[in-house]
Amino acid sequence: MMNMKAENAARNNYGLYAVGAGRAERNGEWGKAAELWQSALSHARTSHCRQWAEARIAYCSNAAARGWGGINES
Repeated sequence: MMNMKAENAARNNYGLYAVGAGRAERNGEWGKAAELWQSALSHARTSHCRQWAEARIAYCSNAAARGWGGINES
């Protein structure tokens, strides 16, 4: 039973990092989002997830480099 829990937790790491990255994006925390997407990428199990994480890393890194503001900034 314990091994099954650990295995399921390992499978869900991509999802956990992706949810955190999405939250950071919504808050305008682009650098943090890019870091979380990088972590998600390292746990991606499918090519689709890897491609999505790579695209989000590029987007968030660009937003951070351009100094895009958060949700409460104009």
